Amino acid sequence: MLIKFKAQDQRSLYLPMATEGTYSREWVSVARKLGLPWLPLFQTGIKVEVADLPAVMDELRQLRAALVDNPGSTPVVERIDSIIEALSEVEPAEIAEIFIG
Repeated sequence: MLIKFKAQDQRSLYLPMATEGTYSREWVSVARKLGLPWLPLFQTGIKVEVADLPAVMDELRQLRAALVDNPGSTPVVERIDSIIEALSEVEPAEIAEIFIG
């Protein structure tokens, strides 16, 4: 995930999500089972509007909830937690562009 900010002096925020294999196996497969529309789109990468960021964060929370009781998914849950935490600290009004993929 790459977030560029409106302020020229503010560094872009890069949030690694997962390797391609892990994303496909764990993120996308579970997201599809849950009927989540956004997360599968990120496998190939897309621009996301700032207004859609709350929906993306909601899907991350739903994915986390689905994986949290599976001990084998602990690294994925930890990654999701760090992404949600980082996104929660970003002021949406300061975002110029979001690319996830």
